[in-house]
Amino acid sequence: MTNTVQIQLNSANRALRFLFAAPDADGKLTYAPDSLPEFLDAILTDTIHNQENSVVFANLLFRKFGDVPLRSRLTALFFNFLVENRILPEELEKSPRSESCRFVLYSARDLWKGINTATRILSRKTELIFPATLDYLKALPTPPGSLDEQFKALSASILEADPFRTSRTFRYFNGRFISVGFDSIKPLGEFFGFPGVRSQMRDHFHKFATGKSNLPLLVNSLPGHGKTSMILSYANAEPELIVVLPDPITLETGWNELISPLAARPDRKFVLFFDDIDPNATNWFTFRTNVGGAFSLPDNIMPVLSANYEFPANILSRGQKISFPLFDELRCCEMVEDFLATFGVRHYHRNLISQIAADYTEEFGQKKFTELSPRSLVRYLSAYKTDPNKRRTIVNLASGPMVTRPDAQLFYEFNIELMRSLYGEEHIKKLLKERLDDLSHT
Repeated sequence: MTNTVQIQLNSANRALRFLFAAPDADGKLTYAPDSLPEFLDAILTDTIHNQENSVVFANLLFRKFGDVPLRSRLTALFFNFLVENRILPEELEKSPRSESCRFVLYSARDLWKGINTATRILSRKTELIFPATLDYLKALPTPPGSLDEQFKALSASILEADPFRTSRTFRYFNGRFISVGFDSIKPLGEFFGFPGVRSQMRDHFHKFATGKSNLPLLVNSLPGHGKTSMILSYANAEPELIVVLPDPITLETGWNELISPLAARPDRKFVLFFDDIDPNATNWFTFRTNVGGAFSLPDNIMPVLSANYEFPANILSRGQKISFPLFDELRCCEMVEDFLATFGVRHYHRNLISQIAADYTEEFGQKKFTELSPRSLVRYLSAYKTDPNKRRTIVNLASGPMVTRPDAQLFYEFNIELMRSLYGEEHIKKLLKERLDDLSHT
């Protein structure tokens, strides 16, 4: 083995220790058990002293980590090292780069080249090395050209490992951020009615996107009002925001594990969307402690919680509340009017709006829908939009002497039954008493 080769392997080992080793209880530098760095350390060390052992570790490395290309695994480790040491990814693209950034790139380059060198040596052990292992190691490209070219190539590879660079919607599960797409994200122009709710949503997400506030948002309504779709869509409408959907149990356990990697990315703003939670069954201790309690949220993180139930008073005091009003005949007509505006005409005759709303409730009575809600009305309007015969029939009816109005009693009875099933009889009695009290003061 030449001096040049030995220097490259020793440099790679030093880089590996700098990047991934940590002292144990006795002060000895070690790697996380069964981790990629631990296997790489064995391969690099034994390539110098015992190449047959090195081949054994190379075969084991492929068996354990070969499901993902070595290049991807390495760049993910480099990326995590940068973030953990408060070197933001954007520094990789700066010119000139910071001294700390260049130091990391030097180390990454030395490790990368050392693995290439070890691979060339082990490839001679054809009687020992598994062919698939050799293919796996050889697939790691050699850093090209000059130092600047090598740093540029490494930087580009490391940036590819940034999960928040190429996607804006994620699920958080078992400590991992998994990129996903959501069919419920819609253009804002496809939301109808509820102007007060939409205005509050737009303002709240815009304030967070522009750094003015990260006050938690607490949204509640009866089922079917479109909370999830509206929250996702208004968050997505702000290009600076990244939406993360954790499991609701994270409100109770695993909060710090969720927050820490996001707090380390002040170059990104994160909406933590806890959807469809049950406020009455949730243990709020962790949330109260970390949001407006003993600790404060990082400025780049904003929780959004949605539920079909009211939030407790000690949770409402920590954020902004948005409650959807009940979906009744007036809200129904309001949505229909907004929908008709998408045809390019702002002022429709009230008779047409009433006739469409009445036809919708008639289809509910015919069991074409199982609920009176914004969700089922949107489905009805989608069918109306694509059915010219239906549109012609309703326009003719709206132009006649007798125009049907939506049945207010139908909405009232449906809402009462839905609230009774969700909240119980006592809640209904309380609502009726409040209504009687309001009437007595008018």
